[in-house]
Amino acid sequence: MGIRTKYRFMVKRPNLHGSRLYRDISSMEPKAVGPVVPLTWKKAVDFSVYDDKGNKYIDLTSGIFVANAGHSNPHIKRALKKQIDSDQMFSYNYPTRIKQQFLRKLLAISPAYFDRVDLLMTGSEAVDVAYKLMKLWASKHKRRYIITFKGSYHGRGLSNDQICGSPTKADWSGVKDKDVKFLEFPYEATEKFDPSRLPPPDQIAAFMLETFQGWGAWFYPPGYINKLYAFAKKADALVCFDEMQSGFYRLGPVYGYMTYGREIQPDIICVGKGISSSLPVAAVITRKEIAEMDPSADLHGTHSGNPLCCAAALANLEFLSSPAQLAKMKAASKVFEAEISALAGLPGVKRINARGMIAALIFDSADRATAVVNECIRNGVLPVCTRKNSVKLAPPLTMPPQVIREAAGVLRDAVVKCEGT
Repeated sequence: MGIRTKYRFMVKRPNLHGSRLYRDISSMEPKAVGPVVPLTWKKAVDFSVYDDKGNKYIDLTSGIFVANAGHSNPHIKRALKKQIDSDQMFSYNYPTRIKQQFLRKLLAISPAYFDRVDLLMTGSEAVDVAYKLMKLWASKHKRRYIITFKGSYHGRGLSNDQICGSPTKADWSGVKDKDVKFLEFPYEATEKFDPSRLPPPDQIAAFMLETFQGWGAWFYPPGYINKLYAFAKKADALVCFDEMQSGFYRLGPVYGYMTYGREIQPDIICVGKGISSSLPVAAVITRKEIAEMDPSADLHGTHSGNPLCCAAALANLEFLSSPAQLAKMKAASKVFEAEISALAGLPGVKRINARGMIAALIFDSADRATAVVNECIRNGVLPVCTRKNSVKLAPPLTMPPQVIREAAGVLRDAVVKCEGT
């Protein structure tokens, strides 16, 4: 291959069609399971991924928007080793010091209007709990409707499918929540929030929003969220943000919804992924009057507050929220936004969405977007392959400016090379 820089090297051509290992694993899993790009990971350190052929890649995926603090972060590794050596690796829902410390830290970095945290394992579980809370709120206040958006994604499960994608997403179940209403997502910058498309305000229980629509990093047009929020508050409806991809400094502030304005104060947020930069943990963050509407609501799970997960998440938050790291992230974000935005106008690129350390290139076809991903991988840069007409980029927040510039150069070359795709 002949590619060798300080931050990437390609000694052998990567196998993008599936290795023997990939085929063996696939033979034991359903066909609907598996990585989109069958690239075998051997190890990952900070912003680098190494495959089984000895190649080193610049990672623009953070795994899947998880490794905000970088892969195998030393601070997190030390915390995990310490927790393992304490002989406390599982504790069900019994009280532990590490759970107490993590909850305190999470609330300390969160806005003061939040005072309750429900710990879970996955983002899908967190959204399921949020759905339950919104339905309980509807019942208590004699309301019906949850308003959400077409094209959104809120995880896997029956309740998740009721409120994401489209009104037909949960058809596989034979169960339909007729009180979930879908709005068209406002992809155009000129679109305005139009309450005339909604049910009567006194019948709306809640709004369920992604901070940005995941597949293409689509943000709401200027002023849209502000008007929606003002409408919801006047109607006494809850506002819930799904912060799985946008949380924990990915967009700059600790939570991504904050980029829409200081007046936005959600009632519920669902967080995960970057909360630990490693192990599976998620949470629903809300207020007492919402979290405790029904003391019998059964909001916990077998591994809620797992000591290892709490240790990893605590160490992650300590690292990410340190003044030194926040300053580095702020500088890197400016470079990232500038470098990616500069790709506008390249062949096939219809639009670029970029904010903080998340971006997407929107192409004129899915085939061209996938070709660009594969070309990047062959040259030592790993973007997110969506199998749609977008290429997503979400590097670890530890990536320095010089690496961002190198990765952006590879991406530029890949787009140009794939012009005829």
